[in-house]
Amino acid sequence: MEASLPAGLYGRWRQLLLLLGLGWMGVATAAPPPVLLEATTNSVGLVTNGAGVWESWAITRIYSNAIPTNLPARLATNAVFQRRYRREYTYTNRVFHGYQEGTLAHLIWTNFLAHTNGRTLRIWSQRRHPPGWPQTPPVVEWNTNSVIWGMRGVTALSPCWEGEGNPGQIPLTALTRRHLYTRGHSFGMDGFNPAHNGKRVWFVTRDNRRIEAVIQMAVVRTPVPSRRDYSILLLDRDLPDDIETLPVVSPENRKQYYFPPSFGPAPYPLFQTEQGGNVSTGVPPLTVNTWKGGDSGSPDLIPLPGQLVFSGGRSTSGPSHEMQEDMDELCRRAGLAPAKYQLHWVDLGQALQK
Repeated sequence: MEASLPAGLYGRWRQLLLLLGLGWMGVATAAPPPVLLEATTNSVGLVTNGAGVWESWAITRIYSNAIPTNLPARLATNAVFQRRYRREYTYTNRVFHGYQEGTLAHLIWTNFLAHTNGRTLRIWSQRRHPPGWPQTPPVVEWNTNSVIWGMRGVTALSPCWEGEGNPGQIPLTALTRRHLYTRGHSFGMDGFNPAHNGKRVWFVTRDNRRIEAVIQMAVVRTPVPSRRDYSILLLDRDLPDDIETLPVVSPENRKQYYFPPSFGPAPYPLFQTEQGGNVSTGVPPLTVNTWKGGDSGSPDLIPLPGQLVFSGGRSTSGPSHEMQEDMDELCRRAGLAPAKYQLHWVDLGQALQK
């Protein structure tokens, strides 16, 4: 004997199915796509969060789904029921407007616009290992149309050294006339490590004259146990004056004065070199991939007007007083006066006053 629903309950069940949009007795039919009824975009003014300024836009989209044709007349004409098929979406979109005058971000951004027009991302016009390398020096020439060319500190970038493996990997950067920076992880045991002693390093002056030096000793710091990630290599001789070492900024000072805006999309110039011999500016389309295997320790450089400032390495630690202590100890072990080889600290707040 077949079971049946009481008439009153049957009617209420049928009405519930219709309200849920399931059609007659649960038979589903393909629903047509929603129709856009209205679209508005209105500016609600400028907003700021620190140095950046964005124009804020309120965007509204109103859609309607088709109302089923098999509804009872009393539902099809019911305004409350019809609103069930109407969808309204409102959201806020922010468009970068500019940086506030008098801020470090405005200073860097306006200088960046003036400096990069028509330039390329290639640092070197040529950089290669000739036959017989490393006994034979590398062949290196600057690309004078690079976005980084002409800025003080560019010659602190070593194009090549004997421990690099593939060309450009584990790059070295001169922070003093004797001390070079690179990554700590995958570079050896933590501590004063002799694994790289005796290897040759090359730099290039602005007139493409090669400068060669030899690693005398090194200290390696790894996340375990030091909770730091860098290596400092001590050279066997001072680099000449025409190799410009890089000033440095502490992570705390950089965060205070120059950090990526968090309030909305905005350009953030930060020069980052990579193993292929390019520099990424951080501003599309002048960008390249700087996070490949082997790029670790490549320098992150803040492009002040006419001056590069070292703020840290790719995925590695930035300058610190602990780093300076390691540099001092390397000097003492080599019989050098530490006071002669100190990091040159830059206060980005003072850069606005120049």
